[in-house]
Amino acid sequence: MLPTDRYAVVLFGSAAIFNAAVAAALLCARPQLAAAFGLDPIDGSDVVVANLAGALVGLFGYAYLRLALDPLRYRVYAELGAIGKLLAVAAADVPWLQGVIDWRLPLLAAGDLLFALLFIDWLRRTRSRTVT
Repeated sequence: MLPTDRYAVVLFGSAAIFNAAVAAALLCARPQLAAAFGLDPIDGSDVVVANLAGALVGLFGYAYLRLALDPLRYRVYAELGAIGKLLAVAAADVPWLQGVIDWRLPLLAAGDLLFALLFIDWLRRTRSRTVT
């Protein structure tokens, strides 16, 4: 295993764990999550949208797990992941900038920003490697 492969295991494995925790919270602990981050309670058909968000976060976590296990084969998932992480940051920061939510959720999204930057750096450093 190359040193960059060990780094990929740690980077994308950590991202997979982070996403799994967020997905579990969105799907199983929504009332507690809303209270912790000062969000309005979700009910009615909005529950479906919140569940879909949790499912998609979990799906990205699965992609990061695949990356951790085989970074060359699933390299394209890192590109998708970087874009997804940046969109998650925007999804939290724009309402904060508009004064709709307080600082707590954007602070959590800072983790996504860090992962996005690390994903982009990994992509840049590994661009010359190809799948054999």
